Amino acid sequence: VVDPSVTLFCIENLYEKSEYEFRVFAENPVGLSERAAMTERVQLKTHATPPSPPTAPLEARPTGPNSLMIEWGAPESDGGAPLLGYIIAIRDIKRTMWIEVGQVDANFTRLHIKELQENHEYNVRVFARNEIGTSDPLETEDPVQIIRPDDFTELPVDDAAPSMSYSTTETLSWMREAGVDADIYSYARGRLLNRDEYFFKV
Repeated sequence: VVDPSVTLFCIENLYEKSEYEFRVFAENPVGLSERAAMTERVQLKTHATPPSPPTAPLEARPTGPNSLMIEWGAPESDGGAPLLGYIIAIRDIKRTMWIEVGQVDANFTRLHIKELQENHEYNVRVFARNEIGTSDPLETEDPVQIIRPDDFTELPVDDAAPSMSYSTTETLSWMREAGVDADIYSYARGRLLNRDEYFFKV
């Protein structure tokens, strides 16, 4: 109940991404009005934004003739929504296209990238993501050359550093999901979001 002179009122502590309807009744000593002024359904939006980029430096070091270990820091801000994980992309400096290596959960800040080409140089990007979107990238300052370290030994399995391969072995999986044949030469993908960044493998 508010004073009769009040015609503007702020309702607080509502839930994000919920729908509400609001009704206003007039009241006097006899009782409430029979009819109420009613709003249309109101969809509350989240106040969250995409997270800030992962924290520098993005460290990258060769671990063998065909592999690379990268490590980064968590973003300073999750944007007001829980961090879902990270997207890792890599680019051979001889090419123009960035290729997504994969995604890791938010509790990982290291990744072992395999199946790279010896003596090639690569740039690496890491994006943080939450339910709202993807951060700006954290990128290596200089390309990293894949060379066999002098003290090279196979790295043991590290639970804190999952492994992913830079290869095209997963090509058939998206073709099966899309229901297309191997002899296609064009393919359209709908429902992409404006201003988001996407990676494609062919």
